[in-house]
This record gives sequence, C-alpha cells and structure tokens, in this order.
Amino acid sequence: MAWRFKTSKYKNAAAKFPKREEWIPELSVGNLMHSCGNHIKASGAFMAFNTINTGGGSLGILPVSTSGRLSNGLPQLPAHGDYITDFEFSPFDDYVLATGSNDTNIKVWVLPKQEDIYTSALSDINASMSFPNEKRVENVTWNPVADGVLAATVFDTVKVYDVERGDNKYAFGCHGDQIQSVSWRGSGTTLVTSCKDKNLRILDPRSGGKVLEGKGHDGIKDSRVLWLGDKDFLVSTGFNRDRRREVRLWDSRSFGSSLHCIDVGNSTGTIMPFYDRDTSMLFFIGKGDNQIKYCELTDKSPFINENFIERTEQIKGAAMVPKRLMNVMEGEVNRLLLLTSSAIIPTPYIVPRKSYKDYHEDLFPDTSSGEPTLSSSSWFSGQNGQIKLMTLNPSRRSDPVSTPGHLFLGNQADTVVNGNTSRETTPIQKPVISKPEPASTQEIISPPSVNQVSSTQATNIPDEPEDIPDSQSGDSTAQTMNQTDEEKEVIQHSSVEDIPPVSTPTATSAKRPVKVVQIKTPAKVFSAGRLSKFKYLKGRTEHKDKHIVNIRKLSTTIPGESDMFAVNRTRCVIPIEGAGGLLQVLEFSRLGRLQDTGVPVLQHKSKVLDYVWDPFDDGRLVVACDDAKIWVWNIPEGGLTETLTEASQCLQGHMEKIYFVRFHPLAKDILVSASYDMSVRIWDLSTGTEVLQVEEHPDQVFSAAWSPDGKYLSTVCKDGKLRIFNPRKYQSPLMEGPGPVGSRGARVIWVLDGQYLLVTGFSSKNERCLSLYDTADLATPLETVKVNAAPPILVPYYDEDSHTVFLSSRGENQLYAFEVSEEEPYLSPLSSFVGEGLHQAFSFLPKITCNPKEVEFARAWRLTSTSVEPVSFTVPRVKMEYFQDDLFPDTQVTWEPTMTSAEWISGLNNQPRTISVQPAGMKKLSEAPVEAPKTSKYDSYNPDTYKTDEQKKEELLSAMTNKLSVQGDPLPQDLAEGVDSDEWEDE
Repeated sequence: MAWRFKTSKYKNAAAKFPKREEWIPELSVGNLMHSCGNHIKASGAFMAFNTINTGGGSLGILPVSTSGRLSNGLPQLPAHGDYITDFEFSPFDDYVLATGSNDTNIKVWVLPKQEDIYTSALSDINASMSFPNEKRVENVTWNPVADGVLAATVFDTVKVYDVERGDNKYAFGCHGDQIQSVSWRGSGTTLVTSCKDKNLRILDPRSGGKVLEGKGHDGIKDSRVLWLGDKDFLVSTGFNRDRRREVRLWDSRSFGSSLHCIDVGNSTGTIMPFYDRDTSMLFFIGKGDNQIKYCELTDKSPFINENFIERTEQIKGAAMVPKRLMNVMEGEVNRLLLLTSSAIIPTPYIVPRKSYKDYHEDLFPDTSSGEPTLSSSSWFSGQNGQIKLMTLNPSRRSDPVSTPGHLFLGNQADTVVNGNTSRETTPIQKPVISKPEPASTQEIISPPSVNQVSSTQATNIPDEPEDIPDSQSGDSTAQTMNQTDEEKEVIQHSSVEDIPPVSTPTATSAKRPVKVVQIKTPAKVFSAGRLSKFKYLKGRTEHKDKHIVNIRKLSTTIPGESDMFAVNRTRCVIPIEGAGGLLQVLEFSRLGRLQDTGVPVLQHKSKVLDYVWDPFDDGRLVVACDDAKIWVWNIPEGGLTETLTEASQCLQGHMEKIYFVRFHPLAKDILVSASYDMSVRIWDLSTGTEVLQVEEHPDQVFSAAWSPDGKYLSTVCKDGKLRIFNPRKYQSPLMEGPGPVGSRGARVIWVLDGQYLLVTGFSSKNERCLSLYDTADLATPLETVKVNAAPPILVPYYDEDSHTVFLSSRGENQLYAFEVSEEEPYLSPLSSFVGEGLHQAFSFLPKITCNPKEVEFARAWRLTSTSVEPVSFTVPRVKMEYFQDDLFPDTQVTWEPTMTSAEWISGLNNQPRTISVQPAGMKKLSEAPVEAPKTSKYDSYNPDTYKTDEQKKEELLSAMTNKLSVQGDPLPQDLAEGVDSDEWEDE
C-alpha cells in the first residue's frame, strides 16, 4: 500500500539544516570507523563525541544546547588509555556517562554541572566505577527501565552489571564470534544482539540466557540490530551476499524470515539505525554517507514506509537528542546531532503546520520522563516495569530536577500497583526524644553510658564495677562511682519505645540532670575558624624504582564491604582474576617489575570476598569466601615460591557467604566476621572456634569496627541504624541510632580516643557523606559533610596522632582528607591528594614506618590496575632540622598485642604502651632557641602618640619661632662700621 493512501502526521516532517554559523565547527573529531559505536551521544545536559589525541581515549564534552564556534575551547574527558569504542549517557541521569574502550575497561563517570564544564578540569573528575575485562569492549547500553543496570559486549560475551553494587551479575558466552551490537527491549526485560557469525539472538539475562536465535544478514561486514521500543519488532542493518547494504524488519517471536527488506545501495559504511518510540519515526544513517534516510514504522504491511532522503555533509556519527529538549512550539518532533570530520550539526525535524501559536497535542504523545521505574536490586530480583511517561505540553509540564551524579534512587521503596512497579519515597522516621523536666521538680537519673545494660539482665552481670566508658566526662565519672550496680547496667536506646523499665534510684544514689544534646545543623553559616597544623598536608608518590609494576589481570569484582587491598610492613595482597579465588602476595623486599607469567598465588575453592593481615603477625593472612568459610594462611618467610591451595586453618560456622573479617586491635587471635546469614560472630584463632556472637541484624551488615580500647564493637547496617555492642557481656546492642539513609553501603570507625564514631555513607540524594556521632548519644550526628556524588563507597582510615581521616574509593584519582575535632567545626577539610591515573584502593602503614626527619606523619601504598605505589604524606615546615614534637606525640604500639585471646575473653582490658618517634640526635622544636623579633617595616598605631592636624601646625610654628630666637642682640648689621652723616659731601 502506497503511503499516499495512509494517514500520517509525520509524512511531511523534514530536516531543518542550520546555517553554517550555527554549526559547532573546528573540532578534532576522532577517526574510528572500525568501531561499532556511533561516536556521538547526547543527554538532557551534554553531548559527548570521540576526539583525536595520542591514545584515542578522550571524549569531547559540550552542553547539549551549544551552537556556533567555541570561544572557551573544547572540554575533553581523558577517560581511557586506548580509543573509546562506545559510550552512553544514563537515561535517568543527564550527568552520568558509561564508556567502553579498547583498553578492555568499562567506566562510569559523573560529569560536573553544565555551568562548570568550561571551568572544571575534566581530568580531575572521578570515575565512579571501573569494570576491567579480558578483551576489548565493543558496546555499552543502559537498561531503559531499571536504574543502574548496564549491559556490555566483550568480544563474544554479553555482560550485565549492577553499577550500584559494582558487580558483574550475568555473563553469556553463547555467541560464535564477536558481538557487533546489542539493544534492550523497551520494557528492559530482554536483549537482542547481532554477531559476526551472521546470527541474531534474543537473551533474557534473568532467566538464564538465550531465548531465540536466527539467521540475520548474509554479508560478513558489520551489522546492527535495534529493538523498536516495547513492540515485538526488531530492525537490523547489514550487508547481503552481494555486499549491498540492506535494512530488515523482524518479528522478535520468530526469526524464520524478515517481515520487510530495504535495499540501501552498495556503499561500504555501516548503517546506524535510530528509532523514536513516540512517533514511530525511523532514521538510517550510514557512516561516511551524506544522506539521512527517514522512514516510518506502521502496524500493517509494508510496515516501513521509506524513500525520504535528506542530504548533508559526510557523516561520521549521529545521535538522537532526548525528546524532553524538543522545541514543541515550533513543531520540532525530533533532533539529530550529526558528527562530521570537523563539526557537529544540530538537525531538528519539523512537522509543517499553518501556525505554531498553539501546542499541537497530536504531534507530541507522552514521552519518557527520564525517571526510573525500578531500582537495580528490584530488576535483578525479577520485577518488571514500563517506562514512565510525561507530557510535552508546556502548560502542564513538570520535569524532574536532574542533579549531577544522581545515578541511583536512594531511600525509596518499590511498590506494585495493578501489576506495575512504581517508586515511592519513604520518609525517614526520626526517633522521638522527650524533653526532661527541670531538676527542681523531677529527680533525673544520670544518662546511661555505652557499657550499661538493662536491669532485666542484671542477674548475669558480675559484681565487680565496670570501667567507665571514655565518652563520659570527668565529673560524671566520680558520680557514677557512687551509683548502685543496678544503675550502672542500664541500656541506652535511641528511641522511647525501646527504653526498658529503669529501677528507681535510692537515696544514696547520685542524681544529676540528663545531658541534653543540642542538635546541630550540618550547614554553619557563621562558624569559628580553626587553624589546623595539617591543613596543607602534601601527598607525594615516591620514585618509580620503589614501585611494583606489571600486575596482570587485577580483579575489581571484590565486594564493596572489603577494603580490597591489604598491606603490612613486609608485604601486600591483591586479588587476581581467575577461577578458585586467587590472591597474589607481593613482597616489598622485591620491588620492580613482576614476571609476566608463573607468579605464585593463594588459591581457594570459591570466590574471595575479603581478606586482612594479622596486625601482630606479618605472615598470617585471613581470607573470607563465599562458601561461608574463613581461611587462615601462614605465608612462608621470604614470600611465596609456589601456588598454595591448602590453608593452615579453616573456620566454619556461618551459613552463608561472608561480608568481611576484622582483627581485634589489642588481643591476639581475636577475629570478628559478618555474613549474609545476618550474624556477627567472634572467633578465637588459637583454638579455631567461635567464642561469641551478637544479636542478629535485620539486614546486611555494611561494616563493623572495634573501639580503640577493644571493649566495644560498632556496626552499621543496611536497615539504616548504627549499633554499639559489648560482646563479652551481652548479645543485644547497648545503643542504637539512625545511620546513613542510603542503602548502597557505609563504613564506621572510632575516632578521638573512642569518644566518637565516624561514618561514611550516602544521603537520600545519593551524595557521599561523612558524619560524626558522639558515642554518648547516637540520636543525631554532630556534623555531616557532603563530599560529592559518586557511586563508590568512601573507605576511611584514621590516624589517631594527627586526628586526620583519609577517604579513598575505587576508580578515582583523588584521596580526601579531613581533620576531626571535639569542637566546632567538627570536620575540617584538608588538602587532598590527586594521583596520576586512577587507583583501586589505599592501604596505610603503622606510624613506626614514617620518617619524622622529613615531617612524614602518614605513609600508604596505592593500588592501581597495574601497579603498587608508595605514597608519603608530609607537613611543610621551615625548621626541619628539629623534631616537630607538636606533630608527633607519643604513638601507640599497634603492632604488638597487649593480651592473649583467653585473657580478653575472660574480661581483661590491657591498653597498649606508647613510644616516642623522635629520631636520635634531633632536638625538639619546642626546645629550639627563640629568635628575636624582626623590626617591622611600619610602626603600629599608638593612640598616645597620635597628633591632630592642629597639634602638628602648632609644633611647626613653635619650631620656626625658636629658630629665629637663637640670634642674640644686636643684630649682625648693627655691628657694621660706617661714616658719620656729616662726612657725606655732595659733589
């Protein structure tokens, strides 16, 4: 049926090519014709395209509304070490960009705001996440419904990633050759691929793989396939046996034969297909062509109405702009960005109408709103949904606000309505804190402390008094000593509902008002400044002859609960790709280049999830695996000489795979672990048995940390709560409080001698945050600092001597630093360290390894994808010939245990000794001779000596008078001799 007999609103839509002055000219466009990518993509905020550089691994980034010649230069993102094969913006975040490269890596980037794109150095922005692969990455594409689900093709394998968790969830190697394109169905349920073996395949990742396979194009050259929205149709482009280009339409339920075929001529350029699900408009653009073929998909034969061709410059790549950006009041129904050899041509498609004064509702059906329907976890659990829609009518339009880096939906719950899954924001319920009455009218018990438990459990408590926790003040210590044992064993809970009955105090009991903690807002408009000695700390990567290089196949799939990189004074351990959970142990005594093959490893029987060194034994390594086992290895002196497969010890007790393991800071052989069975268990390695267990958590335990004195254990859980336990006495928590609201991960550490908890996590807007809590009151953080918006978890390391916390994360090049204080501002930013290239992790060494002569207060090793590099952190000082005793207090000996496991279990609390790090022969700075003050150039103002203008005038006249009065009488002319008047004669 000819098109002239069919009614179509878009039949006469035509390209409106802009004038040359509206092009974006003089661009260094990359020449990547052998890549299956389109070389240019667009979001609601930016356009990105391949550019020329030495390695080909850069993208040009411009605001999507850019027009005309660039006056501020071209911002470029150096994303990869080799040319970028494909890239795509997230459909739900205009600032998030996924890239794939010939360097075998997939990366996810968070771009700065549009207004900052010309002023920010794109080389300094952080890669959100990196997924290394064994072979070149060909395609990357986001799921159109679920947030954070990314599909990619790596040679003959399709991989599906959960970007939120940093995991490769599925991998399908059912193709016979290189995959050339991949496309999601509009509902995000299945994928279709085209392959060099000439077959088309439909895959369902969540049900196990291939659903349908059939013959595609007969030619051997590149082919493309595109799913047409949520319809049952597919369109493919390729070559026939005669090497002529063709376009075919397929029914996704049967690949017996195509429904329609169009001959597009005998040019050699691969045809790029584009489809608009709202208008059913199809565009076919060949690489190297100077034509755009515009068609329309119909519901009846011939299905594709074609033969509308527009002529333009020779095209190297093309992209469609999101429909949200269309100028609907001018009849713009689509917009293409055409990439030529040196320019970008924005090309709108306009439907002619007599007047554009009114909004033409018939031309603009509801379009994608740019909001996700599902979270990644919901999609991977099997839920389905449809694309959320919005109107383009300007009078009824309400676009969602796009925030840079807002990749995932945090603090939200999935709800199913009539079979469709939607997202509803769940408000956070804050605990209700009752206000105490004045002490004059109410007797108030002193606030319970961290080591207190309920009176209902007091029968199991020993009679000897418990040590007063460090979080209590000095005056409260004396008062607490006068309390009864029953009063001392009262649990502090964060909410009123959880408070157990408290016994009435006796007449001899000490009574004092409850400590009322004032809730401090994170934003302080006027805050007193504090001079930090470490504000201008300097991080420096040491010379390359101290590096370990040529690391092969570093695995980056270790879960986010693990630090990934473990170091002690002698050696380090890193994960290696391969079956059986491989760990490579590298000796610092053998620096330099590793051999290409044959490096010995530790081999496990299942995937490795976490690993830590024994702080008191540089040769003992503990490894947690997903088979619920904990392996204990003893590394031989001098390092590994062969691959080891049998550990010296294996601990079993957990029912499911283990999140993490952590050693006790003071007691030898004490280890804590957390598992997917929601249990937190404490082990004694000297006997190889489980000795203690705390109450099960209701959800995943993100992190756990021992207090510096080794008495308490803190945890942060996915249910959004912080907990503090006294594991030697009680299974239930001593204290609970609200933690980070995000569900993407968190870390907790103790700071300031155990008086405070420092927590890293995510806000409700998925911004990475740093929060400080007082251990005496977990109801609200003292201060919360927003770091930035990026998916990786911030991993903290705290240096007690300098009160400095370092924050690292995977796939970035920046290490953040903050100083922690007991006074406002509690968290002060310090200078950050920016390394060359991206790192995977940092691991810090004990203080004893630092060099005080160079004012080095911290030392770490930095893990990149191919090397291990030492990094030194120093403080600039003038008098470096003196020992800077104000920066180096006596440090704790953390590399020696203070008690055995049996002693700790029995209740002993031995604290570590301290030593001075002052080098021999160096004098202290505090004992240096005091220099005489230098004469200032200008005298300071003194009100006693200040003279007014009148005083100055009077002094000047007085000086002149005195000068005249120094001459006595007579005057000099009076002494001159002459003649009498009668001696004068007239002549």
